[in-house]
Amino acid sequence: MRKLLLGSVCLVGILAGCTEKSNSNADQTEEINELIKQIEQLSLEKEALLTTVEEEREALELAMNQQVNYDYSMIQAKDIEKYPQTLYKQTALDMDGDGEDEVIELYVNAGKMENGLFAWDDGQNWLLIVKDGEKTYPLFDEYVQLGSIDFSTARFDKKPGIVIIKAQHSDRTVQKFTYDKNEDGYQKETFYKKENTNNQYNEPASYAFFEDAYRIMEMAFTTKTLRVLEAGEDTIQDSQERWKIIEPILVDINKANGLLEVVGELNPELSVSLDEASDLLNRMITNRPSAEQMNQLKLIHNLFKEIETSDLIIKGENQIHPEVAEKLERLEFILTGKQG
Repeated sequence: MRKLLLGSVCLVGILAGCTEKSNSNADQTEEINELIKQIEQLSLEKEALLTTVEEEREALELAMNQQVNYDYSMIQAKDIEKYPQTLYKQTALDMDGDGEDEVIELYVNAGKMENGLFAWDDGQNWLLIVKDGEKTYPLFDEYVQLGSIDFSTARFDKKPGIVIIKAQHSDRTVQKFTYDKNEDGYQKETFYKKENTNNQYNEPASYAFFEDAYRIMEMAFTTKTLRVLEAGEDTIQDSQERWKIIEPILVDINKANGLLEVVGELNPELSVSLDEASDLLNRMITNRPSAEQMNQLKLIHNLFKEIETSDLIIKGENQIHPEVAEKLERLEFILTGKQG
């Protein structure tokens, strides 16, 4: 009897222990399941949050692009009461397809100094117009603080157009103007403003500005540089006289470099820098040029006198013409001693 009682007690103890263990396992399973549910819920919330953030980012980009790309206005002909002081740049192009060239002029309210350079202030009024017979279309007429305006001509979707750069502080805005026969006016469209771009027009604009920059650089390193190379020792030694003949080259190179910076932003495949050339000219103005610096300038002059292809860009391949690319590499080698 005593043995039976002891056996019963043991059995009860074992069963109790098993029950407690079973309950413990059940509790752990429930906790694990609850944790799994929480993890799944957090995962869903994370996915939803990421989706929301991505949707908001896309919406913001769309809104910013729309703000840039939908900046349209129609500019009609009007009389200009007062022109700024100086004609800054001029060209001609048949904008309306009538077989006659229109005259495109950019004026700035800044005078010229004795050496032909502009006497810039902190800001100037700029006026860009198209003259078509008796009609005048003011494409740009604004005061620009700590900045400048430049323009070129290009073809957009096989249609002639005018493209301008407004550089102000560290900002750049690029706009195109095309003639609308139905409205008898010029349609303005902003297609580049900082990081907001309409890539459809980037390449044509970059080609136009690259060609302008190259022609400015070519003129600076040939005709204007020749004055320095032919100058007498007295002129080179005199700081004021030296400034008069070297500064115009530096101004042109800095202008070309600014255009090339925009080209690189619009079209990285055409990226070129003239920083080294600008540094050389600055050093030659500040101090009497050394024999090595004069030799560098002579080598650059000879480089740009060479006959080259008239095609600067292979547009179908979106690249600088190999002969021009080689010339720019040789320019870099002359300036730095490093093969480009």
